[in-house]
Amino acid sequence: MAVFFFLVLGLLLAYRFLVGGGRAPVQAPVNVSVPGGSVSVVDSDGDGIPDDAERVYGTDPYRPNYLLAYALGKLPEEEALLFKNVEDFNESSRGLVDLYASLPREKRRSIDVAMLLSQVLSDNAVSEAERRLFEAKFVNPSRLEIVGLNWTPTRVVLDKIYDINVTFTARDDKTPIVYAEVRFIPVEYYYMIEKYGMRPEDYPKVFPPDKERVYNLTPIDGKFDSLEEKFSVPIKDIVGGREYKIVALVRDLAGNERTVEVKTPYIRQFENIAKTDDILVGVYYYPWYGSNGVHWNEGYKGKPLLGEYDSGDEIVISKHIDWMTGYGIDFILPSWWGSEYEGYKGEPDRNFKNFLHNPLIKDIKFGINYESLGRLKYATRDRDIVIDMSDPQNIQQIIKDFDYLSINYFSSQSVLKVNGKIFSFFYLSRCYTGDVNGAFQQLQDFMKKRGYELYIVGDEVYWQDPSISPWKERIRLYDGVTPYNMLEAPEKVMNFEKLVDKKYGEWYHVCKSIGVQFIPDALPGYDDRAARPHAQNPVLPKTPERFREQLEIALKYSQKIILITSFNEWHEYTAIEPSVEHSFSYLEVLRDILEEYKSKA
Repeated sequence: MAVFFFLVLGLLLAYRFLVGGGRAPVQAPVNVSVPGGSVSVVDSDGDGIPDDAERVYGTDPYRPNYLLAYALGKLPEEEALLFKNVEDFNESSRGLVDLYASLPREKRRSIDVAMLLSQVLSDNAVSEAERRLFEAKFVNPSRLEIVGLNWTPTRVVLDKIYDINVTFTARDDKTPIVYAEVRFIPVEYYYMIEKYGMRPEDYPKVFPPDKERVYNLTPIDGKFDSLEEKFSVPIKDIVGGREYKIVALVRDLAGNERTVEVKTPYIRQFENIAKTDDILVGVYYYPWYGSNGVHWNEGYKGKPLLGEYDSGDEIVISKHIDWMTGYGIDFILPSWWGSEYEGYKGEPDRNFKNFLHNPLIKDIKFGINYESLGRLKYATRDRDIVIDMSDPQNIQQIIKDFDYLSINYFSSQSVLKVNGKIFSFFYLSRCYTGDVNGAFQQLQDFMKKRGYELYIVGDEVYWQDPSISPWKERIRLYDGVTPYNMLEAPEKVMNFEKLVDKKYGEWYHVCKSIGVQFIPDALPGYDDRAARPHAQNPVLPKTPERFREQLEIALKYSQKIILITSFNEWHEYTAIEPSVEHSFSYLEVLRDILEEYKSKA
C-alpha cells in the first residue's frame, strides 16, 4: 500500500511540475491515471502535495508549501523535508534547494553543510544573502583575494628601520569580508647551526630574539560590511637583525580564507653610526670563505660567531654590513684575487658580486684591495718578493684586471671615491720594481678611456726611512700610502706600539710635506701559525687593549682616513669580526674610540 501511495504521489508531482512549471497550484481533487484505472487525490491547498502526504510530513494541508513540493522534486524525501517550514517560495529559496541538490550526496550529509543549512532555515525564510553564502561556501566558492600587500618604513634612524606600516585590500565577489589579521614573523636561520657550525648558545648574539606578533584588524572605514575592505596596521619597535615575514589573512562570511605573504629584506639591528663622524674608517675584507669549507680548511685561529660561513651567503653579508656600519666602519677593501683565480675557484669575485647585490649595500662604501701576488708574476730573491712592473705581462695583466673591475664593480653607487677617484689599494706595492710610474700611468690612461680615474694607494709604509731616496721619490707615485701590516722582526713585538707610533710620525710628516695622503692602519694582533706552521713568522698577541692603542695611534696621524687590518682575516688572526672568544669586544672598542674622537673634534 505504501508503495502504491508514493507512486501516486510521484505521478501527481510530475503532473504538477510539467503542467504548472513549479509555480501555479493545481486544483483539488485531481484525477491521476494509474495502472488498472485512475485515483482521485485530494490536494486542498493546491501546492501539489496530497493532503494525506502533508499529514504524514506534519505540514498544514490547507496552507500551501510550494518550496517543500519543489524540494520533493529535487531531493530524496528525508532531505526535502528539511525545507518543509520555509514559507517563502521565491528565487532565493528555490536557488538554495538547487544549490543543495547540486552537491554530491556525501557532501550534503557532511556536518559543515548541515550546520549552515540549519542556521539559514532557522527563521523559516531564505534571503538572497543566505543563498549567496551557501553558494560561496559549498558550491561556487567566492573569489576572495588580497591585493596590494605592502609595507612602508615610517621611522628610520641612521638607516635602521624601527617602525613600518602595512597596507592591503581584501576583495570578495559574493560575500562580505568578516575577518582580517596580519602576522609579523621574525625569520630564523637555524641552518647556520647545522651548516656552519654556529654554537647554539651564540645564536641569540647573532640574531637578537624577537617574538611573532599578531594584529587583529578593523577596516579603515571602521566596520566589516562590504565585499571590499581596506586595511592599514602600524608595526613598531622592530628589533631587526634579520628578515621578517608579513602574512595577511582574511576570511569572508562563507568561511573562505585567503593568505598572502611577503618577506622584508634584512632589517638592520644597529643604527649606521659610521655616518655620524667626519672620518672614513675602512677595513680589509675577505670574501674568499666559500661553500663546502673552501678556504676554512687552510687553517685558522679563533672562531667567528657565525661559524665557518659562506662569504656568498646573503644573510652573512647582511650581518657583516650591519655590524661594520653599526660600529663605525664606513668602507671595505675587499680582497680581489681575480674572476678565475685557480686557487680559490673564482669564489672571492663571485661572492663579492653577491655583496654588491645585498639590500644593505647602500649603507656602505667599497674600494678595491688588489692582490698583487694573486694577479701578477713575481720572483723571490733572498726571501724578498720582487714584482717587475716593467714586464709587459704584468702591465697587460693589471690593465686587463681593472678593465674587468670597471665593467663589473665601478658603476656601483657604493664605490668609494676620494677627490672623484676610485679608491684602489695595491697590496705589497713596496715589492714593485722597474718602471712603476710608467705602469701606473698606462693604467690611469686606460681607465680614463673607461670613464674612471683611480685614487692609487700603495702598500709602501714599513720600517724604512721615508725621508731618504729612493723612498721619498717613490711616495710621489701615489695619491696615498699605507701599511697593511707593520709586523716584521720578533724584537719589534716587545715595543710594538711605541715603535709604530714613532714610525707613523716619520711617514706622516714626509707625506704631508710632499702632498701625498698618509693613511695609518690599526692592527689588533697577528698570528698565522695555524695557516703557515712552518713559516716561523713573529706573533703579535691580539687583544682588545692592543687594538685600542693601535686606533689611538692611527687617529693621531690620520688625515680623515684610517684603515684596519682586518675585518675577517682569520688565517692571520687579525680579524675584528665578532668571535666566540671575544664576542663584539673589538667592534665595541672601535665604537668607543670613535665616540671619543667625535667628542674632541
